[in-house]
Order: sequence, then C-alpha cells, then structure tokens
Amino acid sequence: MENCLSSPENLTSHSNVTKIRFLGVSTNADLEEIKAAYRRLSKEYHPDTTTLPLRTASDKFMQLREIYNVLSDDEKRKFYDWTLAQEVASREAEKMRMKLADPYMQEIENYESIPDMVDRLGGRNMELSDQAKQALTFDILVIIFSICCIVYAVYFKEPY
Repeated sequence: MENCLSSPENLTSHSNVTKIRFLGVSTNADLEEIKAAYRRLSKEYHPDTTTLPLRTASDKFMQLREIYNVLSDDEKRKFYDWTLAQEVASREAEKMRMKLADPYMQEIENYESIPDMVDRLGGRNMELSDQAKQALTFDILVIIFSICCIVYAVYFKEPY
C-alpha cells in the first residue's frame, strides 16, 4: 500500500510530528542510528508483537516503514531535510513580516463597517410609533404657527 510519505513530491504533507522525532533520533543521525531506531520501534509497533490495538499498531507500523524509507534513502533524505529547512525559513519570514507590518494598515485591512439603521432594515425606513407620529405632527404645527406669526408681524402689523 503506497502512502503519501513515500514519494518526494508529497513529503511536505507530513504531520506536525516530524519523521526524526518519530524515530527518536537526532537531526544529524547517520544511517546506523536510523536503522537501530527502526528495529527498536518495529518490534514495539509490529501488529504481531505489540499490546496496542490492531488498527493503531498497523497505522504506526506503516508510518514507521514510510519514515524509514524516506530517511534511509539519501535522495529522499536530502529532499526531506530541504523541505524542513524551507518550512523553518518560511516561518521565520512570516514572523519578520508580522513584526514589520504597519498596525494602521492592519486596522484598515481588518475594518468591518457597522451598518446604520436603514441598512439593518434592508433599505426600508423604520416604522414610527403612534406617539412619535403625534409628536412630529405637533412639531410641524408649531413651526407652521411660528412662520404665520412672523409673516403677520412683518406684513400686517401697523407701525407705531
């Protein structure tokens, strides 16, 4: 059964646990250390010799085999090491970008407008209550009466 870890093109899709950590060896381990770790873990995870549930043991053993295939092959190992280096460089570049980012521009990019009352009502005006209608009617009448008083005082009042 072919797993995604066996081809160099798919090495970037590994889980958070790196292959080196899974084997429990150092990053500069040679082939002999990798073989020894593989033998030790294969006894631990082999479905016939483990106390783990069969499905878990099979998954771990298949993962171990794929990791060993990658780390024991010089070409695949170089590609794996290069991929890890690229991921580290990418994380570092992202950290630097975050440090250099302008907080004002971030605030502008993250701006979310707050809709006003008309927008919240789907473009319709809000219905007025009866009390509000009466208050507006009274205000309009007061304004009309004031205008009439001013017109009367200016045009129809006799001068002294």
